[in-house]
Parts: sequence; C-alpha cells; structure tokens
Amino acid sequence: MSETATKNSAIRIERFAPEIVDGVPTRRTDAFNLATSRGFHDGPPEADALKTLAEIAVADGVTFTAVHDDAAIAPSIHADQPVATYAAFPGTINVGGAEPVPVHQITSVTVSPTHRRRGILRTVMTQDLTLAREAGMPLAALTASEATIYGRFGFGRATERVKFALKVDRGAQLRAGATGSVVEVAPADLKDHATAIFAAAHARTLGSVRHNHFDLGFAEGRWDDYESLKPVKNLRAALHLDGQGNPDGFVTYLFSGWKSDPYTMEIQQLCAVDGAARRELVAHLGAHDLIDKVTGRGPVDDVLPTALADSRSYKVTALGDHLWLRILDIPAALGARGYSSDGSIRLGVRDDLQLVDGAWELTVTDGTPVVRRAPADLAVDATLDVRDLASLYLGATSATRLHEAGVLTAHSAGALAAMDALFATATVPYCQADF
Repeated sequence: MSETATKNSAIRIERFAPEIVDGVPTRRTDAFNLATSRGFHDGPPEADALKTLAEIAVADGVTFTAVHDDAAIAPSIHADQPVATYAAFPGTINVGGAEPVPVHQITSVTVSPTHRRRGILRTVMTQDLTLAREAGMPLAALTASEATIYGRFGFGRATERVKFALKVDRGAQLRAGATGSVVEVAPADLKDHATAIFAAAHARTLGSVRHNHFDLGFAEGRWDDYESLKPVKNLRAALHLDGQGNPDGFVTYLFSGWKSDPYTMEIQQLCAVDGAARRELVAHLGAHDLIDKVTGRGPVDDVLPTALADSRSYKVTALGDHLWLRILDIPAALGARGYSSDGSIRLGVRDDLQLVDGAWELTVTDGTPVVRRAPADLAVDATLDVRDLASLYLGATSATRLHEAGVLTAHSAGALAAMDALFATATVPYCQADF
C-alpha cells in the first residue's frame, strides 16, 4: 500500500491491492467498488456482487487507486467513499511481433462531479503511467467511455470495431463449404474450452488484448455485465470444431423474445481462432427456425460480407473506437512490433508528460528493428504527438492520413511514404476484450 498527498492537503491518494479476508472483501475494497459503480451511474452492488467484483480484481492482479477527501464529513458520502477511482492490471497485447508484449491495462476511472477540475485525474494518471514505465511496461491501454479525455495523456485510438445486423430470414448462406462442425453446448461447459480458444485467438489477432477473468465468467454465463453479476437467463452456446475435431471457436447468444420485431438472435460473445470458425458459428445462428436477424460485434474487416452468398444481408449499424494505446517506452514498443518492409525514419515525438519526448530513429533491416535516440546533429524526418504515434503503431491509420489531418508534420521528401511502408500491417487491428 502507498499513500500520496497532493497540493491540496485534504486530498489523499491511496494505492492498494484489493483484499478478501475470511471470504469477505475489506471495507476499503468495497468502498472502492461502490464508488466505481456510482461513477458509472450504476446502482450500488449488493454484498454478493461486491464479493464477486473483489474476486475478479484479485484474480487479475489489479491495483486500486482510491482518491480521498479527508475534509469530507457526513452527510457527504465521501466521508466513507473515494472521490475518484482508478485501477490497473498487467496483461499482454498482440502487436504483430514474435510474441504478445506486456501492457498496462487501465480501468475503473471515475471522478466525482463534486471534485472535477482539481487536477485529480492528471495527478493519478501521471503517477501511474510513470510507475508503469519504471516497472518496464512498454505500453498502456484502456477502453474509453469518452473520446475527449485521454488524448491529453498521450493515448491514441488504436483499434475500432463495429456492430452489425445480418438478415437471415432465408438463412445465412455461405459461399464456401463447411470446414468443420458446430455443436450446441451448455454455456457452463465452455469453461473447459474458452481459455484455450481465447489464447489461440489472441496469439494470431493483431491488436488483441489477453482475456481476463471477467471474460471467462461472461463466456460461461455466470454474469452479464458489471452491473448484473448474476447468471444470465436463457443464454445459449455453441462450439465450433475444426476438421480434426478440435475446438477453435465459440459463441454465446440470446433470443430477443417473441415480442420483438424482427425475431433476433443477439450474439453476446463470439471468439474464433480464424475466419472459418467465425463464419460458420454465425451461419449456425442464422439456421435457427423463425429467426430473421442476427446481431453482434466484430472487426472492421469482418470476413462475413465476403463469406456470405448475399453480401448485402450484412449491415454495419455502428462503428466506433475501442482500444486506446499509450506508448511508455519507444525502443521497447517499436522494437517488439512486426515489420513487413525495411527502411529508416527519424521521428520527433511530443509528449506533454515527458515520458518519451524527444527524437527517435527507427531502422528496420531484414525485418529486424533497431530503435535508438536520434543523434542531436541529425534533423528529424517527421514530427508528431505521442498520441498519434500510438494510432500509427498498429496500423489503425497511416502517416499520410495523419498528415492530411494536420497532426503530423513531414520535414523531408519521402517521409510519409517511408512511414506508410514501415507501419503498414497485413490486417486491420482488432481488440475483442472489454475492460
């Protein structure tokens, strides 16, 4: 545990691991989770839900940061609960290199409206990112509830995902024949397969963040979301087996009900190791009698429109950012990435938090990157903010597009073409995980 005082002596920052003693969460653990739920406008969790939240946090190795106002007195709820919350835990992310790399995952970020505009989030975020960098984390990641907050801390949009609706009143006919088979299972039985399927999909999906314990419980139907930590009624599940009979994908889904129009199968979670498993699981949902529509989420470059005999039956109903990245160590981050072409570029990086500010040189030879501080006597080829380097990092955007947006300045001829070639990726990055 550690505590830090701010310039306002009444504001105290406490960092601690969530605790369960004799099967019961400690008072400060419950207070943190109650404040987080309030911050996201959820109702106060009951005792069993608070225990589940604590168990998930302990299993994932989460560190809580609670901000207290020691001047608060009753009847203010902040006499007992934090005025701000922040949590982080270690994970891995697929950046296209030989192995997934460590990532510092941030979640549960809230500040009470009574304590806004006091620099609380900036203080907590700066301290936490600095500690993560000192601990050797090359990257930090989060999923943002608001798009305007995290750019000022150096986070950039790294992946997007879509919501889709698939018309299946005549089934979901695929152009290619089946490569495997689909079997219906009880959601609880996915506990024997979900971990391996999550891991296999993570290993081959650019932008993927490793699953956490909430994901496993969600797959098994033990809970629906953080507001409803109870078993999901009427949840159904199916498992995809490849040509050798090995599980390589699963889907959980709900029927929208007979009062809905049209009758719809709603995908709750779908994880597939490859496109064959994904398209055949979705086709299985479309094969249900009386069902007119299937809805779900997926990658921007979903295989479904190309796989379907009627590509127009697939409609994107929403597109939005999902994973945001923050580079904490440029040599480690750029050095871990995969590259499909050789080249060299010198970048001037602006970082308001001064974690990676300065000039950097990236040279890729035979696919192997070398990253170092650029010599002071050499001019940089381009200048950009660290948030935009994060968006460029996984290929979510291009240097040319950043230049056209006015957020990247090219200083040498050929700089944009060189950067576009270096940071190009074979696939569009996709993160399925929510955290």
